[in-house]
Amino acid sequence: MTTYMELKRCQLLCACQRTSPLSQTYFCRHCLDIRCSACVSHEVDSHYCPNCLENMASAEAKMRKHRCGNCFDCPSCGHTLSTRATAVMLAKPDEPGKTVAQKAYYLTCGFCRWSTRDSGIPDQRQSAGGWPETTSPHAKRIMELIDSYHHLAVKEKADREWSKFVRKRNYMILLERYPVLNPRLRRYCSSSWTTPNRETEPAKKVTIPAAEVPDEPVTFDLDPYVNQPLQLEKITTVHQRHLAPQTQPKLTAELEPRLKCLVVKRSMRCRTCEHNLSKADFNPSSIKFRINLSAMYHVPELRYILPTPTAEAQQSASSDQPPDLSVQRRTSTTLAMLKSQRLIHHHYTVGKTHPVILTLCNPAHRVTTVSLRQLTAEEEAKSLRHLVFDQTISKADSTLTSSSKVTSQATVEDSGDAPIVGSSGDAEDSLISSSPCFSTVKLTLPSGEIKLAPRNDIADYDENLTSNVLVDCKDDPKLIAFRRANKVGIHVGLTPLTDVKFRKSTFCSLSPLMENDEDDQHDDGSELSANLMPLRAALSLRFDYKNTATSLLSEQRAATAAAAAASASATSAVKVGLDAVDPNKPVSLGTSPAVTPGDQINQIELTVLLNFGEMVVSAS
Repeated sequence: MTTYMELKRCQLLCACQRTSPLSQTYFCRHCLDIRCSACVSHEVDSHYCPNCLENMASAEAKMRKHRCGNCFDCPSCGHTLSTRATAVMLAKPDEPGKTVAQKAYYLTCGFCRWSTRDSGIPDQRQSAGGWPETTSPHAKRIMELIDSYHHLAVKEKADREWSKFVRKRNYMILLERYPVLNPRLRRYCSSSWTTPNRETEPAKKVTIPAAEVPDEPVTFDLDPYVNQPLQLEKITTVHQRHLAPQTQPKLTAELEPRLKCLVVKRSMRCRTCEHNLSKADFNPSSIKFRINLSAMYHVPELRYILPTPTAEAQQSASSDQPPDLSVQRRTSTTLAMLKSQRLIHHHYTVGKTHPVILTLCNPAHRVTTVSLRQLTAEEEAKSLRHLVFDQTISKADSTLTSSSKVTSQATVEDSGDAPIVGSSGDAEDSLISSSPCFSTVKLTLPSGEIKLAPRNDIADYDENLTSNVLVDCKDDPKLIAFRRANKVGIHVGLTPLTDVKFRKSTFCSLSPLMENDEDDQHDDGSELSANLMPLRAALSLRFDYKNTATSLLSEQRAATAAAAAASASATSAVKVGLDAVDPNKPVSLGTSPAVTPGDQINQIELTVLLNFGEMVVSAS
């Protein structure tokens, strides 16, 4: 669940130098690099209604103003309206004294109980369509402006096309030298094809109609606001008015059902190689993808597990701010019930090693080899400099107080320009030092390679099932915490560094704070809110990747080529004769295909940014 909920805990550094979680990135198998939503091109494939799943072309959707003609949304709450039928007694036209029951239809909302009868809209005789729609009082003015600007755009386009023609040389010099050409040049200059669309069709002058001012000022009646009691339940909210911009109703009795907006199915394309990264099925009722190169299915997922604090750490914690044991262990079962909040380690101390478990999950159906290492200061200065501090730091923010220069654990005043990833490094180090440091902790990572078992779809439903392919490796219990199917847990030591400077931490929760969230609200003068050190590290994740889709195609091509070569050799042997063939000479049937680039295993190296939360630092 960390992949979908705790998005800021583990992020990848994209090729465009932006950070994104694994669930929001794509892996281009042609460029062999990850792509985020900002470095891909989006293309609209189809338009459809999310309620009735009616598919329509782009031209038809544009003509309908990107709205469905059969489905409606509630103007009060925004949910889908349903059609209800009722019996209405109507008099017969032939016999006035008798009545007959007929069906009548009206729209109602199953969530807020709003119906068309609340607004005084009469019931319809047909179940689909026919509902009245109030036009905007400014519709005529809007159409006049649209037509005027359309003619103006056509005129400007014609002027741009005319400016592309190169003006020819003046022929007055030839008239002076060769008087014989005078009649011919006169006929040439008077012809219409020399000046296209100039003399034959003169351009019309485009005039934009001005707005009309009313002769009398608009009157304003104060009686409903002064003499009558105010009824707030009959007044629409700002959101309800913005949902109907053509009328902007002020009272709830003026609300009308609005047509449901269409949604699109889009495809994403890599901007570097222009290959598709994601392409959904054309059928609106299908949730399958024709092409799905999400990074979750190609890149090993790296997460971490924080162990439960020991009894000694619980006793050493402050009595005013006891550690929240419910959020210390982030597992897949507890994260579904917990909200996203600050992860503060009260029992962590600077310079002391604390145990952490890193988990690796293999999404591929083959054995994958992974190696981890922490980036050096030079590598962080080269690739993470834009994350450590903003290039547009103001002079007031870059000036440090004298007290912050004495100790390495003092915090810098908070600035208005927040960094991209969590809490950034110190501004003075960014301006003076040539190698700013992003990591605030030191991780004890394994030096060797780690083999991950292939993914087994059956093991996703039962974790007790072992993988169908045994990984030939001898696990060290001091290094490997557990191995379950395609997942591996690694024992790692986390040591907060002593010679780092940091800003005052600014945390942005995924869920808004409620009034009863007293645990997350601290005074600015308290020691907890003033001395929080972010715990983060930058790792290099290196793994081997094989393009299985390309390898399958190459195997099919190799099998086809082998069959063709075998048939060709058999045909030639029949023509020449079996006696002419040397029995000692082997016949090549083409059974050993050449290795294509898709069959090769490539080494991919990515940068992973881990955020372990925050720790309380005592001011010295």
